[in-house]
Amino acid sequence: MQVTLPLQRLRLWWENAFWVIPLVGIVLGFATSRAVQGIDATIGSAEQPLLSASSAQTLLAAIGGGMVTFTGFVFSVILLVIQFGSSAYSPRTVTYLMRARSIQWVLATFLATTTFSFMTLIGIGSAGQASTVPVLGVAAAVLWLVLSLIGFLVLITVVSRRVTVDSLIGTMGSLARRQLRRHHTAARGRAGRRVREVPDLADEARTVRYAGRPGQVVGVDAERLERLARQHGAHLQVLVRVGDPVSVGAAVALLAPRIGTRLPDRELSRCLLVRHERSLKHDPLYALRILTDISLKALSPGINDPTTAARSLAEVEGVLRVAAELPLGPVVVDAGAGKVVLPAATWSDVVDQALLEVLEAGIGQPQVTRCLSRMLTDLLADVPPDHHAPLLRHQRRLRHDIRTAHLLEQPVWLDGEGRGRGGR
Repeated sequence: MQVTLPLQRLRLWWENAFWVIPLVGIVLGFATSRAVQGIDATIGSAEQPLLSASSAQTLLAAIGGGMVTFTGFVFSVILLVIQFGSSAYSPRTVTYLMRARSIQWVLATFLATTTFSFMTLIGIGSAGQASTVPVLGVAAAVLWLVLSLIGFLVLITVVSRRVTVDSLIGTMGSLARRQLRRHHTAARGRAGRRVREVPDLADEARTVRYAGRPGQVVGVDAERLERLARQHGAHLQVLVRVGDPVSVGAAVALLAPRIGTRLPDRELSRCLLVRHERSLKHDPLYALRILTDISLKALSPGINDPTTAARSLAEVEGVLRVAAELPLGPVVVDAGAGKVVLPAATWSDVVDQALLEVLEAGIGQPQVTRCLSRMLTDLLADVPPDHHAPLLRHQRRLRHDIRTAHLLEQPVWLDGEGRGRGGR
């Protein structure tokens, strides 16, 4: 979360650059064709070649043209599969599915095969000799074709695995746990202190309005904010955190500057890295948001798949266990005479994001209420006592909603202590 923006911009560019690896495939196909043509010209042979020029042309044209059609067909099918998966789980899973490096490398192999075949085809009959046949080039084209077929099998395996519900939910859970730990480690490396509540600024603090393109906050340049606060002796409280949407003119910070100093809104807006969509690698709670969306989608009347919701809640429980071990909350950084307050999710924020909406939608689904009841009871037994308040709040609401819906006729769903006795 607190990283320099140039480095994070580079990481985000690489994360979103779907075209780079396929372009490498085109360059590799062109370079290998030139190298093989050079070897063919050096080796040469006065003997009768293994292939005639017309046979070589036919074979290379078939490989190149066939790969163009094959590539278009395969990726049309892949896009349809990804679209189906996103509609079944959550539209936000498209980013995860499309940015698989294995898919990009397979596409690069297809494009390299096409480029190599056409470039070798052009070389037939070159140097003024109509009988020149690049035998090594034809063999290399066949080798590229074999690699493409192997890549196709890999592609089918990867895509089918990534759109499988259990694999997708498991990956989102792993990402959520890893990003929470990583961002906690990055925040701990700063010369700041965690606080439970954000300190109030002076009454003369003014509101800083965002001046930039709208989108989602994916990064905050804490070093630059600290430097500005130190130079101007200002107290600065950031109001938006990673994952929040911002639009032009939105309040993004409170500023209490030293008398005689002035910090323009545009200068402070440059400390926020804003993109069109959130990032799974730089947003500690985005994967948890996707898990919640998957549960809500599964519990919608049109789908009615409580088993998927229960599977997602199992991963959510793991995320909450990791979050309970971390000192969450805002960070206050002392910058000389100034001060910077950086917002961050608290334990209560994480619990609410994980359970609030699912609890609302899951009433009436015994499988989900059992899972929620067991989860809350187990977490209350394992997390520190100072983390009990939000869990108890959700447990009381769950029990009240179940009673209201007259679902307590089957005691196997929920016992008097809030523990489900009917299994998951």
